[in-house]
Amino acid sequence: MSEPDQPSRPVGSEPIDAQTAPDADGVDGANRLDTPADAENASAGGANAHTIPLSTASLVGSRLAGYLVLSRLGRGGMADVYAARDLNLERDVAIKVLRPDLSRDRDYIARFRREAKAAAKLNHPNIVQIYEVGEDAARYYIAQELISGQNLREYLERNGAIAADQAIEILYGVASALDAAAIEGITHRDIKPENVMWSKSGTVKVADFGLARLGNDSDGSRADLTQAGLTLGTPRYMSPEQVQGQPVDPRSDLYSLGVTMYHLLAGRPPFEADDPLALAFAHVNETPKPLERVRGNNEIPEWLIAIVAKLLRKDPNQRFQSAAELLDALTGDATQRISNARRLTGAATATARLQRVADEEKRNRGRRRRKAIALSLIPIVCIGLGVAVASQAKRPNVADLLRPDKVPQRGSVEEQYLEAVQRDDESGWKAVELYYPPGDSAVNQAYASKAALQLARLYLQQDRAREADATMARLLAGETIDRKYRLIALARRVQAAENLGDVGKTEEAKRQLHALYSDLKSSNSDAIELFRSVVSPSERLELGLTPDE
Repeated sequence: MSEPDQPSRPVGSEPIDAQTAPDADGVDGANRLDTPADAENASAGGANAHTIPLSTASLVGSRLAGYLVLSRLGRGGMADVYAARDLNLERDVAIKVLRPDLSRDRDYIARFRREAKAAAKLNHPNIVQIYEVGEDAARYYIAQELISGQNLREYLERNGAIAADQAIEILYGVASALDAAAIEGITHRDIKPENVMWSKSGTVKVADFGLARLGNDSDGSRADLTQAGLTLGTPRYMSPEQVQGQPVDPRSDLYSLGVTMYHLLAGRPPFEADDPLALAFAHVNETPKPLERVRGNNEIPEWLIAIVAKLLRKDPNQRFQSAAELLDALTGDATQRISNARRLTGAATATARLQRVADEEKRNRGRRRRKAIALSLIPIVCIGLGVAVASQAKRPNVADLLRPDKVPQRGSVEEQYLEAVQRDDESGWKAVELYYPPGDSAVNQAYASKAALQLARLYLQQDRAREADATMARLLAGETIDRKYRLIALARRVQAAENLGDVGKTEEAKRQLHALYSDLKSSNSDAIELFRSVVSPSERLELGLTPDE
């Protein structure tokens, strides 16, 4: 792995803007150590070593317990972060000091101490080490390892997407850290590029267990020290279960690791949106574009793509079940990794690709339209924001709103289809045709066809081949179905028939598919392009088509 060339602040702090800060440490310079002589005088207890009032913005130049504060590195959501010198052990450290405006709040003090309690239990080369937790003159602090290097967000901003060999080392390092945390019963809950350090020596270190949950906490589902209605975490990297306020375990960290690895390899995250609510919907419902397509080259090994894809599964039961299992996949020999990759990618079949077509269609209706619809579905809910919701009286949680018991009727067939995409369940897909009969208009017919294809995808994913076959039979029996949807329906029926072991039905569906494909290839390039985007090259081979057809 190439060595990072920039120093870094401890993870979990936001950088001070050097262009707008009064000086390098973000203060007016009154308490700065501007010269080596200043530092020497301060170390000796001279005029520059002083205790400053609790309300002062910076601790630079002051003594905090047994530490001399040298410079300010940044500010996080809860703490100011400083570089300091341990005067007893004569070593440099990073000190996180609970912000003065929060140090009078018992909930924040408790959460701050919980971070230290969680992280201090962990002693591992891939985890930033905690040295001491203390209080001095009503200032609560954590002294921890000072890393010379940069975090992965900084690396991405400076260099763009990383190479495959770098990704493998990062993935292994973070997985090792998460494995050590899981042994202690700890879930990190906020894995993201900012919280992964890359030291100058090339060591990967995970930091900021500020959202960590101890396995023996009384509330296993949510952070009990949050403001009411607030979901902790960073929405861009949160797992579907964390977004919905469901119980989380180490598999949630693995999903966040998958999002992080996708971001590192693609140069952009799998889901992007203007607001946290839209990101929440994306994590619960949407399927990311293929990593190799976004990256634009074939430099990533097939087995690594498959591992990232498995980390990103919506259902925790379909991911790696532990960091240890992920490490086993990473350390297997090359032959085994390739075999595992083929098995993993084959398991997804065309279902994810069909979902991506729906996702793309939904996005094409415009961000403003989607936001308006989303807000009509869900009351304003703060997700991952550093503020409290003003009124919490009987407000439903995100999980209930995303999956209500009864499918509501929306104002148009387009909105009804979007409702189904967001739910992705049997009732939602059936409601499209129920509320908007296909015989009423051509638009209704098109959306009913797409909903039927999605329903078949869902049935196949649930090993309900008989229901999938019946759904496609009904769709194919319609005389007005668009031929591009008929082509995909035939592919689905082949898959269902094969799963049922019905050789005759399989061969007949293949015959019809080949005939229609040949016709459309010369007359409707858009239909062929849609088919190729939904049906993978390996599946086309199984259907008797060449991969480039």
